[in-house]
Amino acid sequence: MTFYKTIISIFLSFFFCSANVLAQTSYGDIQLLINEGQYKEALKLTEDQLSRNASDIKLRFMQGLILTRLDRYSEAENVFIQLTKENPDLPEPFNNLAVVYAAQGKYTEASEALKSAINTHPTYATAHENLGDIYAKMASRAYNQALELDTSNNTAREKLSLVNELISSPSEPEPEKTVVAAITPEPKPKLEEKPVMQEPEIITIPAKSEPKVAEEVQEKPVIVPVKTVDVEEQQTQTRNAVESAAKKWAKAWSAQDVDTYLASYAREFVPPKRLSRAAWEKERRVRLSKPSFIKITLSALKINLHGKDYAEIRFTQSYQSDTYGDKVKKEILMRKVEDKWLITQERTR
Repeated sequence: MTFYKTIISIFLSFFFCSANVLAQTSYGDIQLLINEGQYKEALKLTEDQLSRNASDIKLRFMQGLILTRLDRYSEAENVFIQLTKENPDLPEPFNNLAVVYAAQGKYTEASEALKSAINTHPTYATAHENLGDIYAKMASRAYNQALELDTSNNTAREKLSLVNELISSPSEPEPEKTVVAAITPEPKPKLEEKPVMQEPEIITIPAKSEPKVAEEVQEKPVIVPVKTVDVEEQQTQTRNAVESAAKKWAKAWSAQDVDTYLASYAREFVPPKRLSRAAWEKERRVRLSKPSFIKITLSALKINLHGKDYAEIRFTQSYQSDTYGDKVKKEILMRKVEDKWLITQERTR
């Protein structure tokens, strides 16, 4: 299943038939930079062209797409909102706006934008598919909430498992006839059953036999109690280990230690934007290495344990470099793998 597809469709080609040769060359140059992951360079070229022709719809679509790729959602949102106002009969601006909303966890707004796209063009398959993905994500959030309120609700747990399997299903890449950027918010974890404390084992040690005097005396067994595990202490230790792993990840990011940063992600981690693991790692190497400095600060950490091997962490992340800065709320899911806590899912709220 494909998640939240952002489209600059060939459906819009009739708008650009009168563009001059210079503009056409610029489209190709911008698209090449996008394909190579050079988003800042692509944005600079796009904005340079828009300074000469602010009404060019295709350039504005590209601008919104690049801003989305750069996680500058507020700016991308403004671009697509303006495009929907100016072109209410086109479904693409509504679809792209829904992608930006979804990336921020605004699922109600995203569903409304997709409904507008469908109302404009009822046969627009991309909007229908994205709307289904939004509903699946909303269902996942609702089932998680139900389990937070009642951890013994096995029906909700089974439904959550089914929805998360649906969300995590891999999809085949589409033909390169459109510009596509998928943003995949990370699903919440499948909650495990709470570990059941075992009853203390009773170890019976026979008493030393005494010489018989008159009649056989039956010796009573000696009962040695087994020391039980302090559950609260164990959970505290687990939370400390999870927090330490999260801070190690942030420290590696700040130090631009790419190898340690990438090693913080588990094998099953699904990269955003429909990227392969190799392509995602290549992109992250570029984005961590380019700035002259990076400073990552995590605050207001809240850790929820799900069973003994899963943990969900919510926090505020501050990012600062020589070229960009932002502050976002984030969620990551970590799994214990051979005594290491690794990131399996990650999303910005």
